[in-house]
Amino acid sequence: MASTLAEASKRFVAELNNVLGREVQVVLSNGEVYRGVLHAVDNQLNIVLANAVNKSGEKFTRVFIMYRYIVHIDSMERRIDMREFAKHAEKIFPGMVKYVEETNTVLIGDKVRVSEIGVEGVGPVAERAKRLFEEFLKSQGFT
Repeated sequence: MASTLAEASKRFVAELNNVLGREVQVVLSNGEVYRGVLHAVDNQLNIVLANAVNKSGEKFTRVFIMYRYIVHIDSMERRIDMREFAKHAEKIFPGMVKYVEETNTVLIGDKVRVSEIGVEGVGPVAERAKRLFEEFLKSQGFT
């Protein structure tokens, strides 16, 4: 049980890190709704939104929200399904592909890393992975 809870906690933190710097909508217990860029989170889950707008249309440079008032946080951006990309890449690089859920990344071989922000690595495998990732993004309607 302890390892399952630890794994779940790791996943939660990884998911939260994946939305940092992205547009979110935050619903509060009093019915207020803010939309903005998730700028910061502390260890108690208090958050800071940058360039926020409330449902009345008022704009705020920064909104600090205490965790106890948050009902839920919704990511407003469409995410790239890196697990699906891993399945796609496995056809081209059989036995070389690993999906890392905690970081939402794909490792190809031991030198190429693919994430939502792009491909890291050099050499022929990296070049092929870049082309493959671009094709995948097009097929998913991202470009």
